[in-house]
Amino acid sequence: MKVEIEIKVPLESELEGELRKLGIESYEIVRKSIDARKKPIFVYRIVTDLEEKRAKELIEKGVAREYKPVPELVIPEVPKKKRILVVGTGPAGLFSALILSKAGLEVVVVERGKPVEERILDVNRFWKRRKLDENSNVQFGEGGAGTFSDGKLTTRVKDKKKYFVFKTLVECGAPEEILYQSKPHVGTDKLRKVIPNFREKLKRLGVEFRFSHLLTRIYKEERRVSSVKIKDLITGKEKEEFFDYIFLALGNSARDTFKMLKGAGIELSAKPFAVGLRVIHRQRTINRIQYGRRWFKHPKLPPAEYSFTYKGKDRNVYTFCMCPGGYVICASSEKHTVVCNGMSNHKRDSGYANSAVVVQLFPEDFENDPFKAIEFQRNLERAAFVLGGSNYAMPAQRVWDFINGQSSTELIEGGFIPEIKSARLDRLLPEEISRPIKEAFLHWYEKVSFFVPTNATLVGVETRTSSPVRILRNGNYTSVSAENLYPIGEGAGYAGGITSSAIDGINGALSLLEKLSLKTEV
Repeated sequence: MKVEIEIKVPLESELEGELRKLGIESYEIVRKSIDARKKPIFVYRIVTDLEEKRAKELIEKGVAREYKPVPELVIPEVPKKKRILVVGTGPAGLFSALILSKAGLEVVVVERGKPVEERILDVNRFWKRRKLDENSNVQFGEGGAGTFSDGKLTTRVKDKKKYFVFKTLVECGAPEEILYQSKPHVGTDKLRKVIPNFREKLKRLGVEFRFSHLLTRIYKEERRVSSVKIKDLITGKEKEEFFDYIFLALGNSARDTFKMLKGAGIELSAKPFAVGLRVIHRQRTINRIQYGRRWFKHPKLPPAEYSFTYKGKDRNVYTFCMCPGGYVICASSEKHTVVCNGMSNHKRDSGYANSAVVVQLFPEDFENDPFKAIEFQRNLERAAFVLGGSNYAMPAQRVWDFINGQSSTELIEGGFIPEIKSARLDRLLPEEISRPIKEAFLHWYEKVSFFVPTNATLVGVETRTSSPVRILRNGNYTSVSAENLYPIGEGAGYAGGITSSAIDGINGALSLLEKLSLKTEV
């Protein structure tokens, strides 16, 4: 009988030794976490096969519980041969393409950016020589913005689709530990190997990829998309094509595509998002806060994470997308703008921690106009570019100087790519954003003084936390404006992060498969 047992393992012990005390030799780890409330300990949940009598004894004692495996995700095959266009190769696009192709449908994937192998060269060229390719950068290209991130897979969603996502990533080369870690992450270095393997997996299923191809036009007839125009960005040629269904898996930086959709009569709305800065600490500072003075240097403990919130009078402030052992990177996708983001390798061994510190913004701040919200983002990014010296250096200021309204003579010495420059970030942000951030740091200083050391440095500007736009859709994942158009993922306004975007793509694809299997003629 298979049972699930929780085992607490002190730092000075090993899991195998604790299991031997219970007479368990064969097992599988299904969850691993750290309890750092007092002395840090590892908490494992393992599955083992025991004799029924022994298993029931442990269950009655409350030591174990019956193991219930995660059910498999069933993908139905549909008899109808339909032609599907997937726009974007982020998590939503890749996983929708996977589901649709497994069901036997013809899938074409277009991506304005380049394959990972070429994209890496373009990003490195930008960081080293400051030459930005507006279609191949940290935001655009195979794998989406997540390719140059920490590769976090945390989500509140718990179901078979999440397991399917993680299992697929492992099959494509992600570390197997993501299947059981409480806070799994892949790391940008590993993701750059996983994504090409994912591409090859889809190709074997018959998926056609077209990189450096941009969706430039949607034509509607009544309540359907009748055709689309796709531009080859290498040759400059545009071609009108016909598809039965279109999956829009845009990133939150696809501002030109949002504008095109509005012009085509696709209904959009503004949605809440957040804007702010990134803060860099030495990683050992965060380790000491989370693990305590006695244990923070212990070799078994991974680089620590944190999450802080502050409820202000008018607006809330929160940390977001925290990257232990990572870098703040310049993540611009438009010329003469500076955008920052966080990125970590799998080992998280840079010696520095960073996190976004952002303030909530709402549709009413922009008269419920998503394009006014986009213009607000763009204006901040342009101002940050100038403030950093107009060469894609990111403007930076020590936290205490930001609070006190003064220039910084020194900045933190590492944890950023490519460059930071001392600047008055307190003057860059509007009052309704800078004031709550100052209040938040003072509040956190009162709670945990170590969190605001003298060398903690803010970097600007963090504007791409999520999409300010929502492409309105029905409960069956179809656009309210076109019944064969499926807006999915983060750019469409329905997800945030790799896992939730992937699951949204899966749900959209399954919704179409259900529709095709129910109708005799579609």
